[in-house]
Amino acid sequence: MKSGKRSSKRSSLGKKILYVFTSLLGVVVILMSCAYGAFYHYYSRMNIISEGEEDFEYVSDAEIRQGEDIDTDTMSEEDLKKLEEIERSYKPGGISFDFSDSDITNIMIAGTDSRMRGRYRTNSDSMVLVSINRKTKKIFFTSFMRDILVDVPKGGNHLKAGKAKLNSAFGYGGSQMMFKTYENNFGIKIDKYVHMDFYNFISIINYLDGVDMYVKAEEIKVMNEVYIYEMNRAYHLPNSQVYMPEKSGNYHLNGIQALAYTRVRYVGGGDFGRTERQRKVIAEIMKKVKSMSASKLSKFADVVLRYVSTNVSQKEVMSLLVNAPEYLGYEQVNARIPIDNTYHADKLQGAYVLIIDLQKNADYWYSLVYLDKDISEDIYTEIKIEKAHEEAKKTADKEAKKSDEDFMKLAQAAAAIAGVVPSDGETTSADAGTASGEANNSSEAAASSDGG
Repeated sequence: MKSGKRSSKRSSLGKKILYVFTSLLGVVVILMSCAYGAFYHYYSRMNIISEGEEDFEYVSDAEIRQGEDIDTDTMSEEDLKKLEEIERSYKPGGISFDFSDSDITNIMIAGTDSRMRGRYRTNSDSMVLVSINRKTKKIFFTSFMRDILVDVPKGGNHLKAGKAKLNSAFGYGGSQMMFKTYENNFGIKIDKYVHMDFYNFISIINYLDGVDMYVKAEEIKVMNEVYIYEMNRAYHLPNSQVYMPEKSGNYHLNGIQALAYTRVRYVGGGDFGRTERQRKVIAEIMKKVKSMSASKLSKFADVVLRYVSTNVSQKEVMSLLVNAPEYLGYEQVNARIPIDNTYHADKLQGAYVLIIDLQKNADYWYSLVYLDKDISEDIYTEIKIEKAHEEAKKTADKEAKKSDEDFMKLAQAAAAIAGVVPSDGETTSADAGTASGEANNSSEAAASSDGG
């Protein structure tokens, strides 16, 4: 009898456990379905571009501005000599690194300068490589200067391989040509990219209700007269809505004003200042995103993803979404290529270009992101030593030249005394040696005579 009761109790307990288990399983399934539904909702908002589709999606005639491409067929002799020296000093190729670390992902944010609505492939005037290092829990934002002179491979609208500015690679052949250009010149392998144009950027900033920045009066003047004016015309807006008072101070920038701020390069450090301003705006966006609630972050993702084009896969998007809260807590590190003392500015065919030491800059970036080591000071020291050696060699060559000149003057004087100066007034080294010997003999004979 007791045994029957125990059996009944066990059966009842078993049913309860089964009920709890199936209930929990049901909750998990529902949650997973919701998560998948949310993920699919986000992913469907994105403009996903596969490698084979990219050329088809964009118009065929890229807007390559005059001066972005270096045409050796029409180059002056002076520029050709300059280019030969550049080739000798800063020849790309042969730079390679170990990119097998699966804990690091490199995503290029390419901001293009399209002023027309729609999908047009233009120059990527803003290039920020975002490197997520899950080992060191750091996110690196590395700006690459648009005017760096590099070798761009043949392909797309680039009819033959040759020198061009770094920002033109995306315009010529989209993400794939941009990837090849970075790997061929810096040895850097980019995993993925995210592309947005002016209008996308403005929409994202406006959704965030603007960003707070300290802006200098000289920057505001350029913002008002060039960039805000241009976007007002594009949007058909009255100027008074977005023009700013021309005095330094803290400002709350809307989308058009923030875009103008990130585009300023005529004052405040040129393109170097511009890349710094771009990183400041990215940092401000990250700060705002960090403070968002889960529901607002969800809405933000919903809005942002519809404004970007990317080649990130479904699996990768899901991973990024799942890990987003953790990534937002990572330490942010800002960097710039080229680093100080590793470049010089020049002009080719009237276009401003940056000639940089590709190897040193590539070593700096890789050490920073993959080895968690800032070697910029080591590079500066190495450059100082190299320059000291160059100066010492120049001094030695100068002294050797002066010594040769002094010897020639002495030889000419001796030759004049001996009366063997050639009719053209120049003395060969053989004649000078003979004349010098004869002059010495004459002097010895004279001394012997005086002594007698």
